Amino acid sequence: MLIRQVRPLDAASGEVPARPVDLRVRDGVITEVAAELTRSPGEEVLEGGGAPAIPGLWDQHVHTGQLAQAHSRLDTSGAGSVGVILELVRRELGRRRETGTDPRQALIGFGHRLIDFAVPPTVPALDEATGPVPTVLIGGDAHHAWLNSAALELLGLPARDGIVAEDEWFDLAPQLTALPGVAESFATGAAMMQRQALQRGVVGLVDMEWGRPWLEWPARSPRLRVRTAVYIAELENAPGPTGTVLDETGLVRMGPLKVIVDGALGSHSAYTREAYTDGHGYAGRGVLSVGPEQLTAALARAKALGLTAAIHAIGDAAAAVALDAVEQVGIAARIEHAQMLTDRDVARMAALGVTASVQPAHLLEDRDVTENLWPGRGGEAFRLRDLLEAGVPLALGSDAPVAPLDPWLAMAAAVHRSADEREGWHPEQQLQPLEALAASTDGITALRAGGPGDVVLLAEDPFADVPLGPDGLMVDTAAREAAEKLRAAEVLATVVGGTIGTS
Repeated sequence: MLIRQVRPLDAASGEVPARPVDLRVRDGVITEVAAELTRSPGEEVLEGGGAPAIPGLWDQHVHTGQLAQAHSRLDTSGAGSVGVILELVRRELGRRRETGTDPRQALIGFGHRLIDFAVPPTVPALDEATGPVPTVLIGGDAHHAWLNSAALELLGLPARDGIVAEDEWFDLAPQLTALPGVAESFATGAAMMQRQALQRGVVGLVDMEWGRPWLEWPARSPRLRVRTAVYIAELENAPGPTGTVLDETGLVRMGPLKVIVDGALGSHSAYTREAYTDGHGYAGRGVLSVGPEQLTAALARAKALGLTAAIHAIGDAAAAVALDAVEQVGIAARIEHAQMLTDRDVARMAALGVTASVQPAHLLEDRDVTENLWPGRGGEAFRLRDLLEAGVPLALGSDAPVAPLDPWLAMAAAVHRSADEREGWHPEQQLQPLEALAASTDGITALRAGGPGDVVLLAEDPFADVPLGPDGLMVDTAAREAAEKLRAAEVLATVVGGTIGTS
């Protein structure tokens, strides 16, 4: 492919060529960058028209199985009580009856947060609203689900009164396609997911889905790059070391071992050094799902198999457990989320070369929750600036469907750290737009010969630096404007390995 007349932006320096240049991509690699290149016989041409060009964007943390089903799910986000959710369920079932939907088809919902509920959800309450329709309502942090009796029975779980959470839910999630209608919805959603990702300039993602996603991706007609994770339960079934090619296109490769050490903030299960504080009397320290010995053993086995590690640690105590194990084993690793970190954690990550795989859009919702549950410790949450200045590699993502698969939203959240009229939350942790971009391109900061032929053309360049005030922090109005420009960025074309994914 010959990409004509574009203005490549260097995400590390912010430099652009004085005049547009041409790029040539062969066998998935940029082979030439010059002011003007002659088209070779049979070579596809993409006219850039002087558009800004950036390296392809990556989402470093996605649950594709869950995301593929999102288009057909009942949206329960924002529902502040059990009663509100039950009313949403009744309305949806009423709509289905009016449209003649097969009554046996399962109802899947997603989005609510346990922290919003004064009264806990129960199976009998859901049974009363749903009757025999198999129903699974997944929490917005993807760490629990509220099932009715029909769904529990079909999925082979014993009867209970409460929710299914943490490890039990993680084991169950891949089995949802066994419920009536879910598999058909999944196939449609998988195609939609790829198309929508490419439309936002995403050329690659790291799939953290449970089960065996490496068996599923080759059959999905992949159009972007994918690295699939493996969990401890499937570790011995991993098809090869990290980087192993898993399909004929070369787009799908083996990713890391994923280990979930603790839970999530909103469900009081992130594992912390200090106790939680909230209005409901909870004062625990969360849940340590995988202890030090088990984690160390799993990482050692992964290293022996040639795998890198991706360790979910939201609480600071979980981060310490993860870093101890990484140091002991000596494995290349990432901390997924890295949401709450002490100064010592940041320094250790830098010393060990551990990457911080962070989802900035989470801070938009977790801002108030953090101040409520961890009062006075908001400065230890989402420490993007501190991590960057300490020399910790940053890799931004979404945790979709917990947040949208949208790198522009992630970058905007990293720049301004606010979802409303308030000023940015802990502005000392804001990133400049170019810094956010550099953390969103899988380590590729410039379009150079020898680099991957993954190119995104934009209508405009939204990466201008935000000016600083006398206090050394970004001027809030300018940071807000910069974030708005990032969210509104228009992608003209996405090229993956020299093939146009969308235009």
